[in-house]
Amino acid sequence: MAGQTLHAGVPVSCTISPAPVGHGLVFRRLDALPEVSDVQVSHENIVIAPLCSRIANEGGTSVSTLEHLMAAFRVFGVTNALITLDGPEVPILDGSSQPWVSALQQATIVEQTMAAPVIRLTQTISVSHEDSHALLTPLEPGEELGTFSAHIDFDAPSIGTQSYTGTPDLEEFERELASSRSFVLAQHLPELQSKGLIRGGSLANAVVFDTHGVRNPEGLRFDNEPVRHKILDAIGDMYLSGVSILAHYHGTKAGHSLHAALLRCLFADNTAWHWQDEEASTKVVAFRASQR
Repeated sequence: MAGQTLHAGVPVSCTISPAPVGHGLVFRRLDALPEVSDVQVSHENIVIAPLCSRIANEGGTSVSTLEHLMAAFRVFGVTNALITLDGPEVPILDGSSQPWVSALQQATIVEQTMAAPVIRLTQTISVSHEDSHALLTPLEPGEELGTFSAHIDFDAPSIGTQSYTGTPDLEEFERELASSRSFVLAQHLPELQSKGLIRGGSLANAVVFDTHGVRNPEGLRFDNEPVRHKILDAIGDMYLSGVSILAHYHGTKAGHSLHAALLRCLFADNTAWHWQDEEASTKVVAFRASQR
């Protein structure tokens, strides 16, 4: 896959290759020094960044704007892969997860010999900043698939107040969430661009709202496309932990920075969760430690 990046505005090629059991999801920057080129997807490597997800290794190599690809990995159950990039960000493509979903549908995804790394939440974890909130709550007994609920409220009448609930179920994700695109208010564009952000943004990879409605000539893919995209982002951001989290997610005006803070709180308290398969978790931890 190849295309423009959202923030740096440079062309980047991305290749997803198979990886052995226990390898996890690793991004390799081909434009970085070999000794610091690999960045493991893990809660330990999540970095708070403006308007995007980001992970970085101890050598300072980072990869940004991973959320749409990570959401696709989550719903397809991809746990081991090597993702090579020749630039600082994952290409934005059309601003949704749909191109990644289509690519993974054409790939051969095999079941490996170890249970996937999965954790189950045992107590509520929450974070807030001003009027933005994000929390994870435990599943009820007998539940095996968490929900993602989001609520947004924008001054722009073309967006307004929206709420939606979805799940990381593959069929539902493909049908209801995958094609929802990143969005922005036109009034915010000058400030964002002055900060060096969204240099690669365009109507080809984002929905732009102004006081009159939607600038994109094709219109919206869903009437409530913005809140659906918020759920897509949340699914991808939670998978940056490197594990599937069995929990219910609730977000109110939440974004990437708040999600990063939520994961930090979660993994800072090892009484708040437990491994679904202790043997698999031990093997995964040992393998990743041996690769450092």
